[in-house]
Amino acid sequence: MSIIKRPVIKLRLSVFDKGIEAFGLLVLLAGWVYVLVAYSKFSDSIPTHFNINGKPNAFGPKSDLYQLLTVCTSLYVLLTVANLFPQYFNYLKAITPENAKKQYTIATRILRYLKVLIVLMFAALVFITSRY
Repeated sequence: MSIIKRPVIKLRLSVFDKGIEAFGLLVLLAGWVYVLVAYSKFSDSIPTHFNINGKPNAFGPKSDLYQLLTVCTSLYVLLTVANLFPQYFNYLKAITPENAKKQYTIATRILRYLKVLIVLMFAALVFITSRY
């Protein structure tokens, strides 16, 4: 296996990209604040699994909410670190010095969207599960 040498470029975030990053971080922090502030009000048992109809069929301790947020935070950090190295991503086109900036920008923006979607899904899961 040969290693392909791709240009290493330090991308500058646009205002839009900074907004996406800020929104994702804000939702992640809001999830943590919600659980930390309202934890004592949650029932001792929360749903941990739902059947095909959306009805809970397994329950666990409310401390499982911390596990959900820890997984979410870990994914957030992992994708943030991965986004620092777009030269190692897989691309459909050959990366050249001429197209590297455009391709890296597109790829890192997609990872930002993914990061926000993951955080939103976990936040919704924590909220729905804690309110059940």
